[in-house]
Amino acid sequence: MKPEVKERLITGLIQYLNAQSSGNCRFAVADGYLAIDNYFSAILLEEGIEPTRNHKKKLKLMLSHFGDLLEKAEVTQDDLEKFYECWQKARYSSINQAPNKTLDFLHKCRRIINTVMGELANRHCISGKELEEELYSEILGSRWSSFDEAVGYIHEAWQNEAEIRGEMGIGSKLGNKMLNPSNFCEILLLADDEITKEIIAEDSKFGSKIADFYQSFLKLIVYVQNARFIRDVQPAEIPNFMLSLRLRYHGQSMEEIEDDWRQMIIKALRSRKKGSSRKFVGKTQMEIHENN
Repeated sequence: MKPEVKERLITGLIQYLNAQSSGNCRFAVADGYLAIDNYFSAILLEEGIEPTRNHKKKLKLMLSHFGDLLEKAEVTQDDLEKFYECWQKARYSSINQAPNKTLDFLHKCRRIINTVMGELANRHCISGKELEEELYSEILGSRWSSFDEAVGYIHEAWQNEAEIRGEMGIGSKLGNKMLNPSNFCEILLLADDEITKEIIAEDSKFGSKIADFYQSFLKLIVYVQNARFIRDVQPAEIPNFMLSLRLRYHGQSMEEIEDDWRQMIIKALRSRKKGSSRKFVGKTQMEIHENN
């Protein structure tokens, strides 16, 4: 596979993962469309067609050269044009849209990504799963993270609890399980360096700590749902919202930290010295004025 094709696949997948983890419909649409735009570029480059930087023209190129591929992804021309229009609004206006419409776009994104990935895999005599594993390993260190199993156990525990509530007469068993917030939540951890990605992928103790975060996040979702109920949100609309909690750590080497502190101290000292000089000049001018 050409390096530039693989680069587009990796970039597009990162954008899709960002869209999936967004708590804001506009951000989800913005990243989601860029994700499929990169996958359009990937398949066009593979075909020997230079992808234009004009996104609208690139969409037309895809429709004219790969209409059958898009049909296989169960995405119509109308779907893509609506997605493009919504993306434009997300970029240039403050207009937001309902979570359900955003989720529909993201489902289409996933189908396009899977279909393009499958086509490229076939052309290089590997399976779609093998290519997917390769791309996820580049981004996350592994297709499956160390916390996936622990998060799965938490999901099942919440399903069991939902069923028990149904047996106690609090809602229905099936309804409670369908509304389990864990059905609608995902975790995304991104890191750049290989050692940290290896920890995310393989360290089970790290995985259990992430699972604790997940458990707390589910409780936070339930709290928001209850708060929406208190604020007289219609019962059918109580779970109809998006929420993400983004924590980040942007670390530095010890040398970089030391250099940053040195620069801050130098800047503070210069500023203080400059302020003292102004006071001295001001005092001297006042003395001259008094003498006159």
